[in-house]
This record gives sequence, structure tokens and C-alpha cells, in this order.
Amino acid sequence: MRFKIKKLEKSKHADIVTTVAWNTSNELISASEDMSLYHWDFNGEPVNKLLDLDVPCVDMDWFPSARATNELLAIACSNGSIKLVSKSGRVEKTVDKAHNGSITCIKWTYDGAALATAGEDGCIKVLL
Repeated sequence: MRFKIKKLEKSKHADIVTTVAWNTSNELISASEDMSLYHWDFNGEPVNKLLDLDVPCVDMDWFPSARATNELLAIACSNGSIKLVSKSGRVEKTVDKAHNGSITCIKWTYDGAALATAGEDGCIKVLL
């Protein structure tokens, strides 16, 4: 497999990019410590700013849906909260204080029935 690296002349984010995630439509979402989420196409070209957050995002994972219309992005935040965001950038749900401290990792099950998180508090939690 050969990789071709593409770099934009000017970065969209103003700070460290902490995580990226592909959806089922081969679109990429990036999150940064500048508290913004950007939407990118398959070729690495920026499409638009998806969302401004009120807290930095540490990790994120797309809901595994065969239909692109049902996709939700689970966002793990540095304040221990979880946000579920639609593909259009609307925050559908926020779970405050899911962890004491930052959430370090978030993952959906393959069937989308549950969401697992790991945090700085040493806990692993499963949301059903």
C-alpha cells in the first residue's frame, strides 16, 4: 500500500488537532484544542466548520450505521462529559459528569447498542 501525503497551505485549526474520525460516507471530522470541529472530504479538502464546542474534545467515534442519515458522532470531552452530535453539527444530547476528569477514549459497539468510555479517573463505563 502506498500513501500519498497531502498538506494544506494553511491549517483550518488554530491549535493542536486531538482526534479525527471517518463516517460511512468517507467524510472526515477533525477536532482540535481550539474547540472546533471541521468537516473534510475524502481528498482532504475542507468542506466547512461543523461546530464550535464549549470544551475541548479528546476523542470521538461515529455511530456505526449503514444509513448515513442516522449517524451520530460521540464526542469525549476534557471535562468528563459526552456529547452526541448529528452529521449536520447539531448537539443532540450531552451527558455531564460521565467521568471525574477527562475522558481519554470513547467507542461505539459494532452494532451501536452501547458506548464505552475510559477516563482519567481510572474507570471504564458502558452506556446502554
